[in-house]
Amino acid sequence: MPKVILLPEDVANRIAAGEVVERPASVVKELVENSIDAGASRIEVNLEEGGKKLIEVTDDGCGMGEEDVVMAVQRFATSKIGTAEDLEQIVTMGFRGEALPSIAAVSQVRIITRPHDSPEGYMLLVEGGEANDFRAIGCPPGTAVRVGNLFFNTPARRKFLATTATERGHCQEWVSRLALARPDIAFKLTHDGTVLFTSAGTGDMPSVLAAIYGSSSAREFIPLSLESRGLHISGFISGPRLTRSTKQHQLFFVNRRFVRSRMLSHALGEAYGMLLPAGKNPLCAICIDIEPAGVDPNVHPTKIEVRFRSQGEVHNLVQQAASEALATAGFRSLTQRPEAPKEGPRDWLPAGRVATPDEERRGRIRRLRLGRSQDVVDEREAGLGVYESAPLAKEATGQPQLADTSDLTGLEVRVLGQHANCYIVAQLGDDLLLINQHRAAERVAYEALEAGGQGPVRQLLVVPVTLELSPTELAAAQLHREALEELGFTTEPFGGTSLLIRSVPALLAERHVEEMVRGLIEELAEHGSARPLEHSQLLASIACHGALKAGERLTQAEMERLVADLVKTQAPAVCPHGDPIILTIDAEFLDKRFERR
Repeated sequence: MPKVILLPEDVANRIAAGEVVERPASVVKELVENSIDAGASRIEVNLEEGGKKLIEVTDDGCGMGEEDVVMAVQRFATSKIGTAEDLEQIVTMGFRGEALPSIAAVSQVRIITRPHDSPEGYMLLVEGGEANDFRAIGCPPGTAVRVGNLFFNTPARRKFLATTATERGHCQEWVSRLALARPDIAFKLTHDGTVLFTSAGTGDMPSVLAAIYGSSSAREFIPLSLESRGLHISGFISGPRLTRSTKQHQLFFVNRRFVRSRMLSHALGEAYGMLLPAGKNPLCAICIDIEPAGVDPNVHPTKIEVRFRSQGEVHNLVQQAASEALATAGFRSLTQRPEAPKEGPRDWLPAGRVATPDEERRGRIRRLRLGRSQDVVDEREAGLGVYESAPLAKEATGQPQLADTSDLTGLEVRVLGQHANCYIVAQLGDDLLLINQHRAAERVAYEALEAGGQGPVRQLLVVPVTLELSPTELAAAQLHREALEELGFTTEPFGGTSLLIRSVPALLAERHVEEMVRGLIEELAEHGSARPLEHSQLLASIACHGALKAGERLTQAEMERLVADLVKTQAPAVCPHGDPIILTIDAEFLDKRFERR
């Protein structure tokens, strides 16, 4: 028997489906894009059980004739390209001709369609890739594709789908993205009979932003526009008051197709420069219209990544457009964020002398990388290191952790001051300590939450806080609701994608509640799991977002209290995420730097 065989067509179709159909949201994306390409002015999406049970997309587009509807479910059939040269001039949302047959291969599909100039329409039923029924029927002009029981014939893939709330959130995000890309099309999304999202189709992007983020947040967006040699940039960016801790809300559209691009995100960040604090990111909905030959949309099977012919030029133009928009709105970034310092010559060497290999090794001043024991040796030999009393070790999982905890109990740590509003400078014997104030506060908060006992001390808010969330963020909040409730957060739905916060853990009540809870939920959404975070992971996230931040000025009393609390913790050397808290510089190292003998 040969070892290399051709797979049966039904098996090959199911494998191909994996390139396009990852979850219900993938089906929504592909079907809605087909509706857009069909010239629809109105698109309705109806879901049941997050799309796992039913996805139905109805449009008033051009519809399909008798021969077209049969061909549409054949692999590589398409109305959008005819020759290889056409690949260089893609102007439609899709063209690959695999979406509909791939969807039909792993679900039960019904297509009802009718061209506007035809007296009758047609219905086609396909189950698991096999056509079961085809006949002429009476129906409205346009197309309605009904996808039932997704992955019914691939139970392993169906088992790994997330909760209904999570899958619903992903579907809603795709509908909102496509509505931003085409504000001239009216969209309506319904889930289990409840309307989740609508857009009027008037061509007004701010109204779509308001439908997604709420009217108050939508008022914070700033328009931008720039034209340059076959490229047009338009859309909206958020003012410095509206930020998020992740880049998930940076939406870029190239020729009206949503894409992800680190390059474009970097260009946007460069435009803001010092306008935003570290760890905060702007929101945007930026459309880049470019000649088809100037961009390759075929980098990724789902066309979510693109490659520009002139990457640098596009980067600079996006940065320029955003900078000009911010300046017009009265926001000017005088300086850019400083780049990370690059390792260079050792300034402690006498002029004209080159470091020996031994001096180079011993003189390194770098951040400890957990899990690399040689780094620990190097740091200590250089006189600079993380303060700890035990070696580092790795468990079988490969995750680095301390084999034993540091013990500072009973030692007198004297606070000297604060550096750059980020580090507490202290003294322990002859050692000089630099304490990362944010990580120190994380460690203190983590152990306080962990020691909550039978129930947390919760602080009811005098005025409940309302958060406008994205669909996936709302799904993440619902997924973790019980665990958050046990830790002191009382939340409840407040219509649409809004969430009402009624209480928080008392030890975090002094923090800015909206910023803290929003950052926490964004991180939970970014986790993107079908299951809630483990208890320790959730505690670490809460402690991180509830702790004081780098850049906050502290009084002498506040610094002394934080250091005193840190000394009492079980692991003062590392934060709950495993990053170092304390950097030590011993007297011998200082003597060497100042060439004292």
